[in-house]
Amino acid sequence: MNPDITRERQNASFDVEKLTYILDGGPEKTKRRRQIEALVFSDPDFNEDDPNFLSRSERYDQAVRKSAQMILKLREYGIADPEEIYHYKSMVKGNQQEPFGLHVVMFIPSLRRLCDPQQAKKWLPLADSFQVLGTYAQTEMGHGQSWITDPSEPAVFLLKGRFSIN
Repeated sequence: MNPDITRERQNASFDVEKLTYILDGGPEKTKRRRQIEALVFSDPDFNEDDPNFLSRSERYDQAVRKSAQMILKLREYGIADPEEIYHYKSMVKGNQQEPFGLHVVMFIPSLRRLCDPQQAKKWLPLADSFQVLGTYAQTEMGHGQSWITDPSEPAVFLLKGRFSIN
């Protein structure tokens, strides 16, 4: 830990451990969070180069590798509680984005809400096991085509303050 932080904690006018228990939700949760942190920090699979010094493609490769390892390790360690998953993922990825984030937070919930039973039976196991990956794409007026200079081309254009879909 940073020596400045250690010194400040030692000179605090309050019980730092007690505050930690309050923030974590109790001594048992603090203990469990620290166990999860130790799993990540002691794991050589997550001892990677600082992404700030990698090229864009190297950062991407590292992030995908770490995300795949993270999923395997969560299953291996039996971490299933959402709060514990959050702590584990936070320790693994630090301040970097998770490549499978959209798959987990948008695609799978969309399948759960929108599939009929037959579709869910086919697609949810594939998505949950990462054999099928989903993502998100959005199109907006003016992105990808010049609808101002050639209004006959785009499928959507502005007409008298209203949207018209051709």
